Amino acid sequence: MKSSMSLTGEQESHKVAAVFDTESDARGTARALCEGTSLTDDQVAVLSPRDGHPGRELEPEDQGIWNTLVRSHVGLGAGGVVAGFVVFLVLSALGIGFISQNSVVAASVLAALGLMVGLLLAGAVTIRPDHTPYLMKAQSALSKGKYVLTVHASSTQQLQEAKSLLDTRNVKTVQTI
Repeated sequence: MKSSMSLTGEQESHKVAAVFDTESDARGTARALCEGTSLTDDQVAVLSPRDGHPGRELEPEDQGIWNTLVRSHVGLGAGGVVAGFVVFLVLSALGIGFISQNSVVAASVLAALGLMVGLLLAGAVTIRPDHTPYLMKAQSALSKGKYVLTVHASSTQQLQEAKSLLDTRNVKTVQTI
């Protein structure tokens, strides 16, 4: 899907984290990812327990998150209004008494209801609940003195390449959708 058509505004919305006991293992795997896949050095990072602000490496796209907020709310809000109006048209065509006798009010109420449902869905898209396990595992590992390898894939193909390489090395991973 083109990024201009996507509800999310992130360039690299697919993320994978892997935990290592030693920095040399993490850096060796990072090197293997850059050499053996289509990932670039900018998409792969090794976080150390000594890093001051690991949040920036885990979620580097602050602007992308704001773009996601705007895109999802505008897109899903408008889609909700349209869906609510379509429900009005269907109910009106079925001859439901309240709908046909109060068409302006019914159309307004159903469009507003559709807007609210669309905005609720947009909120779910914006908070990205799939990122919580990824962030929790990485932050927990860092607090225990371990090293975390993060991969920010720009496509599902890159995500699969990274997962395949990490799986061949028997590394446990956690990923976003």
